[in-house]
Amino acid sequence: MRSRKAISQGEARTRFLQGIVFGAVATMAIGFAWGGWVTGDSARVMRASAETSGRMSVLVPLCVAQFTAADGALAKFKATGPYSRENVVGEFVKSVASTNMDYSFAKACATGIETEIGKTATKT
Repeated sequence: MRSRKAISQGEARTRFLQGIVFGAVATMAIGFAWGGWVTGDSARVMRASAETSGRMSVLVPLCVAQFTAADGALAKFKATGPYSRENVVGEFVKSVASTNMDYSFAKACATGIETEIGKTATKT
């Protein structure tokens, strides 16, 4: 077995330092590929997505209730093609809980309305 003095000199020292560098690079590569490590930008995007998803899970049922309570809204929704239903939702519901209607919110609300229509159709 080599002594500490022998490891810190010559070719042994080079191999030792190469092992440290290789180990650090391998740890980072494995961490990012399989360990779930993310960069700061990726974390910000994931946080914003989770925040939006959480907000939508609360606001969409409120939007559906507000939409179905409006006079003539369901009839117009059913008569409209599937590609322009977001516009119908935006026409009847301008905002929900101080959140203005945008395309993604209207689309999520339209999907919720379709689900609600499907539930009521299976009950009857």
